Amino acid sequence: MADMKLEGVYKSYGDVEVLHGVDIDITDGEFVVFVGPSGCGKSTLLRMIAGLEDISGGDISISGERVNDKPPADRGIAMVFQSYALYPHMSVRKNMAFGLSIAKLGKAEIKTRVDAAAEKLQLTELLHRRPAQLSGGQRQRVAIGRAIVREPQVFLFDEPLSNLDAALRVNTRLEIAKLHQDLQNTVIYVTHDQVEAMTLADKIVVMNGGNVEQIGSPMDLYHRPANLFVAGFIGSPKMNFLPGTVVSVDGSSIAVQVAGSLSGTVTFDRPGNSCSSGDSITLGVRPEHLTAAGNELSGAVEVVERLGDVSYIYLNLADGERLVIAESGTTEVAPGEKIGCNLDPASLHLFDADGKVVN
Repeated sequence: MADMKLEGVYKSYGDVEVLHGVDIDITDGEFVVFVGPSGCGKSTLLRMIAGLEDISGGDISISGERVNDKPPADRGIAMVFQSYALYPHMSVRKNMAFGLSIAKLGKAEIKTRVDAAAEKLQLTELLHRRPAQLSGGQRQRVAIGRAIVREPQVFLFDEPLSNLDAALRVNTRLEIAKLHQDLQNTVIYVTHDQVEAMTLADKIVVMNGGNVEQIGSPMDLYHRPANLFVAGFIGSPKMNFLPGTVVSVDGSSIAVQVAGSLSGTVTFDRPGNSCSSGDSITLGVRPEHLTAAGNELSGAVEVVERLGDVSYIYLNLADGERLVIAESGTTEVAPGEKIGCNLDPASLHLFDADGKVVN
């Protein structure tokens, strides 16, 4: 196992800089997820950690040792790819053992490691099969097993669930979580799926446009987003945003006129040190913090998504803004109906004109 430190890491392709000075501390045994939209630089950063991409600047250290110039084989890492990267002409056993054979380990040691990994991943009965005879989930488990047998300090996962259907994705996600609980290795996992990030991570690194937007635990990011991007990216359905204007500010509260509000201003019991009266502001509210009753906001129901235990009500306000409200699955609200809703002031978020949270 190992800790890891990234200090001022950046990456350029010619004159185009794609990573803009990344600083991350990863503790021994931590499960860290890099999450963000396509093109944000998360896979590039993972490949730099693995040694598959050159580092344009900054330092990467594993267990206190700078590894910028070390070849991938000497970094103590093992990588699992989205595409499995299995040899089609080899059995499961030979695929899992291949790297160990290249490293010239003894046959008895190779067999012991492969058998142990196969048992952990429920692959023992499949060791004689070839990849073409396996399901997508089984192939991904073989790829994970091939990484396990190397006994690395750090596991790197590059979108390992992207090729799986929804049911297999959930099952494999659980297997990865249980595997980490069992092995307690340091894991760095890349995904564009915030559900994977929330369910697997000890620490999430949210990336956008080659920058780190915020680092924190899943619940920190969900309840205390640092900016509009994180607030809108983490959570499904995403946070609702409403434009507003600061009416007044004092040492302990902020009064905001919310667009479309029927009841005047909304008052927040928090100091508004970074805003002034008249400033434009964005109010953020999660669907579960809206109630389909009351008169603070009013609109017409566009769609109701019924998922059993919860229903999502899509509400069009008079000024054209749309809200998503999470209600009980038994709600009787129907499309076309006119309803009002109330906000929970204690759970609201405020963002200034630059998109930064107002503390």
